[in-house]
Amino acid sequence: MAAVPTTQMPVNFAYSNALELPHMPDMVFPNNVLSLKHQNGASLQFNALDALRYVSNGKINVQLACAEAWKESRSESSEYLEEKIKPFDWTFTTNYTGTISGFKVEETNERIDMDKLKQRDKIMFYHDLTLFEDELHDNGIAASSVKIRVMPGSFFILLRYFLRIDNVMLRINDTRIYHEIGKNYLLREFTSREAKVKDIRVSPALFLEPSAIAPHLPLTGSRYDKLMVPEKEEVKLHEDTTAQNETMTEKKLVQSDEHTADSSIT
Repeated sequence: MAAVPTTQMPVNFAYSNALELPHMPDMVFPNNVLSLKHQNGASLQFNALDALRYVSNGKINVQLACAEAWKESRSESSEYLEEKIKPFDWTFTTNYTGTISGFKVEETNERIDMDKLKQRDKIMFYHDLTLFEDELHDNGIAASSVKIRVMPGSFFILLRYFLRIDNVMLRINDTRIYHEIGKNYLLREFTSREAKVKDIRVSPALFLEPSAIAPHLPLTGSRYDKLMVPEKEEVKLHEDTTAQNETMTEKKLVQSDEHTADSSIT
């Protein structure tokens, strides 16, 4: 099944109510969901709704000329300009790192071996999903996407938020998740990079490609975690305790729809 940009009123209404945002991105893909579930019950998921939950609905510190043009493009909602409606982050910046359940999360000094990822291992499965995208009233782009690559002995996920405000700034929030078969944990690395265009000393042609421009943006924040998969005994004990308290809930995973493919993800 192919993913279709979904900006129809029912989705906008449902998302607006859930998120309390005055506006949604130009394109939202609610059916694009990447889900992984371990046999012991731990799960990892990436979806548009949770990504947008991290968008600020308060004031932001980015004061730009194109902000006024952006507001005017949404003039059909004139109340947006009134004080009774909270201003919000019209760049839809999100530091979403995925929706997890059942993992034990701890900080770590271990890092993903990027050289190993660059090896030409056989790619058994690859998928690229766009979660949302907005063209900022033709002043740039704000987009969130997730890619997964499965090799014989490992898998790698790249969740990326990319912001380009033409002639103003660039921002990239990346979450990389890596797992080697046989290990009882996943490595998760979150990095945030950004810079003003006037401070970037490379060809503007690179501004169009996130992977090309990322190395040239200074690091502004980072976090490194280890997602520990619970042992079967731990899961069984948790299930027994939950049953006694009559609070057992069911988790339903949504299979992802197709969007585009580009297997070069690091």
